[in-house]
Amino acid sequence: MDNKRKLKWAKIILFFAALYNLFWGALISFHPQILLFGNPSSAFVIILLKCIGMLVGVYGVAYYFASKDPVRYWPLIFVGFLGKLLGPPGSIYYVWLGELNPSFLWVNVFNDLIWLFPFGWVLYQVWKGRLGGFRTPPN
Repeated sequence: MDNKRKLKWAKIILFFAALYNLFWGALISFHPQILLFGNPSSAFVIILLKCIGMLVGVYGVAYYFASKDPVRYWPLIFVGFLGKLLGPPGSIYYVWLGELNPSFLWVNVFNDLIWLFPFGWVLYQVWKGRLGGFRTPPN
């Protein structure tokens, strides 16, 4: 695959990540109870889940900008990659402690694990200079 085609695929991946996060963030913000998976609820937990939904939506905005120029906005992609890498171990830990229902792990499958390879691929292409060269931000 030539570099032009790789850039196109990187932009497509990030655009779909933006749409997904905007949708998922709005869903969590307006219907936070879908994330409870049988766990007890309280007003505090609902407020936290709504805030998490807003953060997820903000990631969607970041991925949208990154979809326009993955080379320039690679740090946004890297932050998203780290979140997707660290989210599942955190969830597994709390399932292991008995603080989180194991069915919650499905959230990690659809919000983290399925995006790890595509984000990793984009970052690798940026690092290798295959998306039009590596650019540093202006001073």
